[in-house]
Amino acid sequence: MYCGLLSPCPDLEPIELIVLSNRLCLPRLVALTEQHAVNELLQWAMKGVDIDGQVLAYLELAQFHNAKQLSAWCLHHICTNYNSVCRKFPKDMKVMSPENQRHFEKQRWPPVWFLKEEDRYLRSQKEREREEEILRKLRTKRGWCFSRHPSSSPHPLSIMCEASQVSHTIVIVYNIILIRSVGLSTA
Repeated sequence: MYCGLLSPCPDLEPIELIVLSNRLCLPRLVALTEQHAVNELLQWAMKGVDIDGQVLAYLELAQFHNAKQLSAWCLHHICTNYNSVCRKFPKDMKVMSPENQRHFEKQRWPPVWFLKEEDRYLRSQKEREREEEILRKLRTKRGWCFSRHPSSSPHPLSIMCEASQVSHTIVIVYNIILIRSVGLSTA
């Protein structure tokens, strides 16, 4: 006998009770059972049980039987754990309704733009590390004047030597430009 309350027993299947209460037009019982189902899923998740498969099973049944709160929670869980769910259940995700698939694509986490930016960042970071490694190897091969072992701190004279070589190169380039401009102006 139903009196507006839900007293769950251990062998209660929430989705079966939702189906029955929906057929009997008992929206309060549907809502109470939805709450029980979500609480049960959360308890399993806190114990380390993988609930993704159960959430997928609940989603379309909940949508079909007017369990709006449970279906909204299932959609949120799937969107929040989108990559994990897709990896574990690719076939189930492909046969979802087009409306659900659009929702997943729109609300998924991490979003596609984030994954693209992360990939671009990681590629540029690897490229920068590769360039720095090449420069480090070139510096050790050249053997700057007064240089010491590459693992030790640079000697002040080697830094001055590098700076003087750079400034010497700049002076030479400046003189070449000056000579060309003087030569062009006299011609």
